[in-house]
Amino acid sequence: MSRDKKEIIVESEPDSQVSVLFIKSAVQETEKIYGPIFTRMVSKYALRFEAEKLGEKTPENIQGLEEVTNYILANLKRYPKGYCALMYGIGKAESKLEGSTGAGAKRAAYNAMKSIILASGMLNSIIGITGDVFEALEKFEEIGKAIKTAIPLHFIKGEKNDVTMISNNCPYKDACLAFMNEGISRLIGGSECINIICHTVVSEIVTKKQFDYRLEEFDKPECRGRIFEI
Repeated sequence: MSRDKKEIIVESEPDSQVSVLFIKSAVQETEKIYGPIFTRMVSKYALRFEAEKLGEKTPENIQGLEEVTNYILANLKRYPKGYCALMYGIGKAESKLEGSTGAGAKRAAYNAMKSIILASGMLNSIIGITGDVFEALEKFEEIGKAIKTAIPLHFIKGEKNDVTMISNNCPYKDACLAFMNEGISRLIGGSECINIICHTVVSEIVTKKQFDYRLEEFDKPECRGRIFEI
């Protein structure tokens, strides 16, 4: 990771198993908002997504989040990005319940990230102290590398309290492509971005300020977005 004060370059690749379990926890947290129907829907859509990626018919004997997660984990050698199935399931279920992705998707990321940060204790010394989003994300990427969830990213500090985030090969792209193909978008308009959601909520946790994001380019061939204070 670069120590330049204007840029951060992350070159780590996520651990597939860790990422699947991480996103599973996000589903469980979001169930607190929508109730058990949310988890049932996520499980259904994630199972279908995973089976399609494996070139199989959707298994009829697999039901529930635990069984779907085990199915994904058992097939990581065939489809290493199995975490995308759960990501897709979250966005698809939330779009059905809300009409488009918005508060629920952000809440899922928020709770999962919050749990990781609080459990690690690595950011305790700066939570609520720094109001600088760039510094907050730099510290978070150190956590991501330690727990093997960090992905290749390039951050550029803006003139205001904002950051441009660039990904040349985002591992979540399969889920995002499915969102695009199905017309799943944000409640307030614009394209969804799983990765920027996660980093936006990290910014809020660490700085205790409010942030939003916008995906400015998708797969051209890079993805580019901005996180900004509101």
